[in-house]
Amino acid sequence: MASDDIKVATFVSHYGAMMFRKRVGNGAELKPVPRSLSSSCGTAVFFSSPFSEDFADENTEAVYEKDGDEWRLVWKR
Repeated sequence: MASDDIKVATFVSHYGAMMFRKRVGNGAELKPVPRSLSSSCGTAVFFSSPFSEDFADENTEAVYEKDGDEWRLVWKR
């Protein structure tokens, strides 16, 4: 994954993270949430494919995109 393509999704539940990863498909990885991002669940999904709202469900809190050394909010429930 190129660093400028990295996105991270945060969730209210670990189950939500696992289902999101399944919808995104290849290349999506479950990892701990970066400390700089707030989350109810400690698990995030890192992915590089374009974000689609079809990936999100009621367990998805937010999606961020790497912007240099910072995370930029792309989508929020």
